[in-house]
Amino acid sequence: LMAVGLSFAFEANSIAQSGYYNNPLMPGIQQVPGGVDCPETGKKACTYDGYQVYADQALSIPLFERP
Repeated sequence: LMAVGLSFAFEANSIAQSGYYNNPLMPGIQQVPGGVDCPETGKKACTYDGYQVYADQALSIPLFERP
């Protein structure tokens, strides 16, 4: 019973954050469907469909892949 309760709490903490990208073929900034799991620090850019992903709609906070 306790394991079931703890697994539920763990799943609640793993909700993806919003991610945004600019696809020049589509008007406006696009939101990544389903969100992303990318931190704000790292070495390799977090991408979606080949485009750099950002944490904000102004595309000023780049996101990176987890190591």
